[in-house]
Amino acid sequence: MSTIDVNGFLEGGICNWIVDHRDRHATLFKAMGELNRECHRFLSGRKVDVTSELQITTSALFARMMELFQGTIIAVEHGMVAVGSIVFRGYLEAYFRLMAIHKDPKFLGEYLDQFQVERSRLVNRIRKSSAPCLAELRKSLDENLARDVSGTTKEKKIREVSIKEVANRAGLDVVYATAYTVLCGAVHTTPLDLESYCVYDDTRKAISAFKYGPTDRNTESLLAQAGLLMADALETISAIFGEDRVQLCARFEAQFQAVLGQCSGWKR
Repeated sequence: MSTIDVNGFLEGGICNWIVDHRDRHATLFKAMGELNRECHRFLSGRKVDVTSELQITTSALFARMMELFQGTIIAVEHGMVAVGSIVFRGYLEAYFRLMAIHKDPKFLGEYLDQFQVERSRLVNRIRKSSAPCLAELRKSLDENLARDVSGTTKEKKIREVSIKEVANRAGLDVVYATAYTVLCGAVHTTPLDLESYCVYDDTRKAISAFKYGPTDRNTESLLAQAGLLMADALETISAIFGEDRVQLCARFEAQFQAVLGQCSGWKR
């Protein structure tokens, strides 16, 4: 059974649902909007030292976080739980990396070296593939290029850094073991994650129907967690640029912690 019309989440009846949804969680959506504007004010007219790997990388990571932060809000606003969870996991990965760079001076170089790891992996996958559609591409990757890619990685002793290690080096191993791990179900479409589309009859001990449509069951938890991380990221990036937004971010963090205290979900 569907709770929206044939337009799905794109238009039509969902628009009325969104208005009602935002009204029911007005205070939280307002706080998210205010934090979003503060983040944009930080980036507005920002002068980045193009000779500083730290400033360039952290600015790019912060911009990525902002995009994913807004994506999470849009998905949750529409009641799209699966989409919101998937976007939020990507958001967490960007957060892990920003915080790891801030807390571990050695991590910045290792993170940038991951470009070579990814490049080498891509080239090797193409070369080893037997797919006909990649035949021409395989020809273009001559042996010299392949050796150069692999040789660079081995010569510099570059190793792949897992997202789990990134979280640990950021001091966020608890977040990785809880929030991040739970979100993997949505990303990989596990059977457990599909339960949300089923209506279970406790009396009959069986699935009685299927459901599809918007829901606000994770609105407070997901938005408050996203807001908490964004406030922390804003405080961190401000410190990297020698600016103080501690009090501003503390105000936002207190708001989101209060929401998390009233619902089930991860708390920092």
